[in-house]
Amino acid sequence: MKILVVGPQYRDSFANNIAVTLQAMGHTVVCADEGISRRLGESRYVTAFWSILHGAFPALGRLYFNSLIRQAAKLQPDLVLVVHSQAPPEVIERVKESCAAKVVCWFTDSILGLYRQYLLGAPYDAVFLKEPFLVRAFREKLGINAHYLPECCNPLWHKRMTLTRQEELLYGCDLAAIGTLHYYRAGMLKDFASRDLKIWGVTAPSWVGSPLHRNYTNHYVVAKDKAKALVAAKVVINPILFAEIEGVNCTLFEAAGCGAFQIADWKPALAELFEPEREIVTFRTRQELKEKVEYYLAHPEERAEISMRSYERAHREHTYQVRLNKMLGVLGFASEPLSTLELAEFPRRK
Repeated sequence: MKILVVGPQYRDSFANNIAVTLQAMGHTVVCADEGISRRLGESRYVTAFWSILHGAFPALGRLYFNSLIRQAAKLQPDLVLVVHSQAPPEVIERVKESCAAKVVCWFTDSILGLYRQYLLGAPYDAVFLKEPFLVRAFREKLGINAHYLPECCNPLWHKRMTLTRQEELLYGCDLAAIGTLHYYRAGMLKDFASRDLKIWGVTAPSWVGSPLHRNYTNHYVVAKDKAKALVAAKVVINPILFAEIEGVNCTLFEAAGCGAFQIADWKPALAELFEPEREIVTFRTRQELKEKVEYYLAHPEERAEISMRSYERAHREHTYQVRLNKMLGVLGFASEPLSTLELAEFPRRK
């Protein structure tokens, strides 16, 4: 198949993981924002700036989306896969007019990321969501062809890593967390501010008043570096954002796929993905989190057993290939036999 992937392309981004996997499955993959990446440089910061810019200035947005429409018309793909919610309904209409492809969206942000709710007005052939609550609401109340499709891990880099002595010193810690330092995460982790805690990320706004600024690394970890940061911690704490109403976040799958031991915020959807307390340890309150952190820091053998079970489950059931196979099946395309793919880096076009 010829597949046009629409979304930010930087290493280990959601769109990049999709493109890498689809190519390894034998499909021809073209990335719609490749021209922007080539002109401005491949960077998550440039991508974020560009997204804000064309959101704030519609004329710039139209330039980007006009390029997408031209690319769809030239490629004549079988499938257009959009991985954000910023495309206005009229853009999706024009993409569908320009080619005979099925046009779908796989939206994996929380409910906060619905932006102007373009997703609800665009004529997608199908919408795939990681949040069960949104799937039900959109299907039952709006008649949208919505399907549940959680996030996942990429075995190319979400896997067990062997660390050098220098890497052990850089990444090693009792406790680790991944992501932006916002007030919810700061509130969930504040009891550990005086502990050996590292929070990996580069977004710690000064207006977030928290002692956790001293624990924030200001170090963006991605792909294999993220795997090293996760597996080097004795315990990964995963406080899933409150806006994830029933669903889980990407860290749940990536930490499991790296073989890390994690304690995750309990969510209704979690039990269908991993067996609670046997594959993923969960918590419902800060007090329960504190108690479980202390217990598992003192029981390394149990940590090892649980992390091995979650690792095996993640690589068996929660990879990009598994998810994309399900999507292709829903859309009526033939899916690939499940196997361990020998993935290669997605080549940049010269």
